[in-house]
Amino acid sequence: MFGGAIKRPEPVEAAKKIYPGASIGLGHHKEKAASAVNAAIMAGDLTVHVFTLSSTDRVSRPLQVPLDVLNRLLRVRGGLPDHAIRPPVNLLGDTSVHSELFVALSNSAMFLPQGEFKAWYERQKSRRRWPSQRESKKPPTGRPSKQDDQLLTSIRARVAEEKWSAPDDIAKLVRLLVTHGAPNRNLVRRAVQRLYEETGDNRYRVVPRKRVKAKTGRSQT
Repeated sequence: MFGGAIKRPEPVEAAKKIYPGASIGLGHHKEKAASAVNAAIMAGDLTVHVFTLSSTDRVSRPLQVPLDVLNRLLRVRGGLPDHAIRPPVNLLGDTSVHSELFVALSNSAMFLPQGEFKAWYERQKSRRRWPSQRESKKPPTGRPSKQDDQLLTSIRARVAEEKWSAPDDIAKLVRLLVTHGAPNRNLVRRAVQRLYEETGDNRYRVVPRKRVKAKTGRSQT
């Protein structure tokens, strides 16, 4: 999703120069990819398996994890964990979870069948909607994106000129871009999010504000 045209974010590039052998990547990229795989799993496009070890011949064999069981497992950064987990004890009360599967979930990582994953990967790639394919000359399928090069270039310019950065409100950026067609606020927000996904530059990282619920007072009569 983030290979090819997508360059390493500057913090990652700097760290790799000091620790060239370290496995370092932008966490947001990993979460985005994990969310895409998780969505495919929950849609039934990919099946998940764990391995159990036979007590007689000591030969491991795969067990498919039912979709309703996967739906009850905690997600880690947008997707299922890549290591053995401690499944909820109440799963044992579920008729679809026998003891062998419960033990396997506790001792085995979760795996996707290679053939299924490759087929899904090729289908997703053919749609040309991944961040790394945005510079491709071949148009993606579906409705054209409103996040055109003019809008993205204008946002980059405002950030480079230090006229706007993520701590500022999106409304301020919209006002700065008013000469470029007064774009919709949600469109600008999505464009900024896209720039953050592609660059990892914190100047584009807009953190959603938590809404404070209004307190309802009681009046006495």
